[in-house]
Amino acid sequence: ILELIRKINKELGITVVIITHQMSVVEEVCNRVAILDNGTVVEEGEVQAIFSHPTSAAAKRLVYPAGAPKAEALPGHKLVRVAFGGTQTTDKPLVASLAIECGALVSIMGADTRIVNGQTLGSMLLALPDDDHAEAALEYIKNYPGITYEEVNN
Repeated sequence: ILELIRKINKELGITVVIITHQMSVVEEVCNRVAILDNGTVVEEGEVQAIFSHPTSAAAKRLVYPAGAPKAEALPGHKLVRVAFGGTQTTDKPLVASLAIECGALVSIMGADTRIVNGQTLGSMLLALPDDDHAEAALEYIKNYPGITYEEVNN
């Protein structure tokens, strides 16, 4: 049925409204999404934008059903949350690039990523050693296409 809905939308240009609690349906079929909480729209936009960086509590519950990766103190490390906004990461993996190009030995503290329409969406919580390589790694992340980041304070 989802394939038929997608085909009708593309071939006939008909807008289809789907109401669902299943994020897999949204991932597979939709271009835009509106998140409702108690009957009020709390977030809306492109699927890639919402899934890569949900801002409302309701969107976070739907996008991260197991809960967003939590920031736990790790002595001697900076914690950085990296959000993938639809970048293709298979050609140049971020964590491996940070180690090879910046000399930063990064630990993945948590991750929730998925492929939607051929694009990687989601986020990772990274621990960067708080040394000379951390600033180079942050600069590298800052300039990595399709990625946003924020330093996480414990």
